[in-house]
Amino acid sequence: MHHPPTCMTIAGSDPGGGAGLQADLTTFTRLGVHGATAVTAITVQDTRNVIDFDVLPARRIAQQIEVTLADLTVSVIKIGMLGSAENVRIVADILAAHPHIPVVLDPVMVAGGGGALATEAVVDLTRERLLPLATLITPNTPEAARLSRHEEAARWGDTLREMGARNVLITGGHALSDQEARLQPPPPIVNELHREDGHMRRFELPRLPFSFHGSGCTLAAAIAAFLARGRDLEPAVIEGQGFMTDATANGYAPGKGQHVPNRLCPQ
Repeated sequence: MHHPPTCMTIAGSDPGGGAGLQADLTTFTRLGVHGATAVTAITVQDTRNVIDFDVLPARRIAQQIEVTLADLTVSVIKIGMLGSAENVRIVADILAAHPHIPVVLDPVMVAGGGGALATEAVVDLTRERLLPLATLITPNTPEAARLSRHEEAARWGDTLREMGARNVLITGGHALSDQEARLQPPPPIVNELHREDGHMRRFELPRLPFSFHGSGCTLAAAIAAFLARGRDLEPAVIEGQGFMTDATANGYAPGKGQHVPNRLCPQ
């Protein structure tokens, strides 16, 4: 009997459903992919910001991943918030033992409202252990700067690839400067795909006049879903961005803070 491909998300839980593994699962389901999960952290957050979080023990995370990989045929693994250096180590060890599974790494460091989600030790180990194991990493501009240790944006993609990342999608949906925010219409979002063959391609996407909670999770999960459905890397990135554009254009504010992408919108 035919069944959909499976994506596994290794991520934190968002009680409001705007980001984290809830965003990933909604995206997977909308794109016709079965979603499996390994919960890394229980966050206390709303659509405005992260208030607090507790990280699960590395042993428990490893058990979730290993029992799932032993039972299901996982086509792609998507990684979000890991929360601790120990969790980065254990996830890297497991990924190294399953090199045939493509990995989409969203190196979550800061919530959309500004709350910190990664210590410097987590960032260092992500750089050293996870970048070389990822098929694609999807940092936003602050994350790219922090991971690459460069303030010069032109250096980010090449530097991250030199550090071991095979393919890098740097997303430009960050907050605008005061000068940029005064422009009408606002400048587009510019994403840069740096491929393992050395080719770089820019994508311009429309920028909406409000901020989003869970947009990075949604984009990375959508790319993972399209990879699981058999797309090559660049087509998966293109289709993932298309899904993201539709989801944000149809986004809504379910609470008192940021908008969330409408991951259930018709395509």
